Amino acid sequence: MNPEIRDDMTFRKDWESILTLLLRENSPGTLAEEILARCVNITGSCFGALLFVDEEVSSQSDFILCGRKYLLPEKNAILNEIKSNLSFLLEWFKVNKRPLSVTLSNENNIAQPLINLFQVNSLVIAPSFMNDSVLSLSILGKQEENSYTRNDLHNIEQFASVLAFSVTNLLTRKLNATLENKLLQSQKLETIGKLASGMAHDFNNLLSSIFGSINLLKRKLSDRDDVFYLLENIENCSARAADLTKGLLSYGKPTPKRKTLIRPAHLMKELMLVIGQTFPESIEIEDFTEPGLNDFLGNATEIYQVLLNLCVNAREAIHGNGRVSIEARNVKILGKGSLDFPLLKEGDYVCFSVKDTGEGISEENLNRIFDPYFSTKEKETGSGLGLYVTYGIVKAHNGYIDVKSKPGRGTEFNVYIPAFDESSDPASIKTEKIILLADDEIMLRDILAELLESYNYQVIGVNNGKEVIKVLTEEIKVDLLIIDYKMPEMDGLSCIKKIQELGINVPVILSTGSTSTKTDEDFGKLKIDSVLAKPYEFDRMLSEVKKLI
Repeated sequence: MNPEIRDDMTFRKDWESILTLLLRENSPGTLAEEILARCVNITGSCFGALLFVDEEVSSQSDFILCGRKYLLPEKNAILNEIKSNLSFLLEWFKVNKRPLSVTLSNENNIAQPLINLFQVNSLVIAPSFMNDSVLSLSILGKQEENSYTRNDLHNIEQFASVLAFSVTNLLTRKLNATLENKLLQSQKLETIGKLASGMAHDFNNLLSSIFGSINLLKRKLSDRDDVFYLLENIENCSARAADLTKGLLSYGKPTPKRKTLIRPAHLMKELMLVIGQTFPESIEIEDFTEPGLNDFLGNATEIYQVLLNLCVNAREAIHGNGRVSIEARNVKILGKGSLDFPLLKEGDYVCFSVKDTGEGISEENLNRIFDPYFSTKEKETGSGLGLYVTYGIVKAHNGYIDVKSKPGRGTEFNVYIPAFDESSDPASIKTEKIILLADDEIMLRDILAELLESYNYQVIGVNNGKEVIKVLTEEIKVDLLIIDYKMPEMDGLSCIKKIQELGINVPVILSTGSTSTKTDEDFGKLKIDSVLAKPYEFDRMLSEVKKLI
């Protein structure tokens, strides 16, 4: 049989076995070793070496060597020689896009030091390309006088292409699995958030009625100190209930809070001062703040709460001596998929990292770490609320939080916050005493109407958006509209759109018991002058009413 035909059949069999291996293998290193061994056999080489150049893969695989009845040089010597000539080799491959073949008789060749090191007569260096950059270099050599044939070079080039395809396929599969897990977790948290928001909306309506009743009773019984004391007690308890409701509403969704320009370096300085004074001496604290950190828009108190909570969790995960590392650095996402942050959009970010040498978290618990009321701590040591609140705060800042952990090897949390982008804030809408109040909660509407009337406003109460349209088009001109976001038949936003289509110009306050409303940009398009969250803070509502009328 013709040797070239036999070699071609052997190549096809090796290719089929590699494809079979690709279906069940998850390690780039193992695949590369198998491909290199087959390439050595089919070309009759005395040795083969492979070095991953791409950093994303090199961290997962060692430098690979294989030989056939040949004494290989010391591994470190090979690595040092390759790396000393690596920049020249990479430039050559980027220009020529093909294997480099040299023999002992070639002088002044960039691969000549490698021929001398391996003590061979012929040497081939073949690049594997991924996304137009060199993924790895395969090096094969022969001690015989005859050099590599054209068919050998063709086979080596084919194996280099197979290696690039195989490793790219593995990385893509791993990226897809990572994305799938992140998306499933995000969908789960979003579902929980919607359920919590729905329950909290109704609860907020009840609290608004309670606060309104308390406010009225205080005005009517201001001279009864004994009753006044009880009313204040009821109000304080109701305020605590309102805070709990806000926690449910903020879970997994942005919560509107006043945001300012934050300098991360100042935040880190304050954090390290507190940690240094409160952490035990048995725990070593490492901190690094990269010079020139980007500023970002956010609520400084909330971000500080997130970082402090992560540091406290890290401290509690360490039993005895250990180390907590806290770092702040700039990160630039270039838009292509990455295993490290697959869900982040392109742009600049500030990354806060909190890493500990504690007991770590199992993979099973890692997938539930941001669930409400889930905790790996003993019942008497924690509430289980910290990380799910952290998740909500980070998401409210359009950020992302990631966790990496292995049992016995510690845990690392990374919080990514978008860097400040120079842009002007949307201008606030200013407008210039009859109030139309729309809410399907009759008790709440009546109490709020009585409160407003006690300040000499005239109030018309209706149940839904359709009744609002009827009043505005058929009955009377009003000076202000206070409309609930959720109502039967026609909700608040649909009603406001209809009002604008009809060309009716009236200041609008939108009230809501949920945070799952539209964005500020959408409010601007709808010309909504103010948004008030339930349960109402009546003093704030009154201030908004005075400003708009």
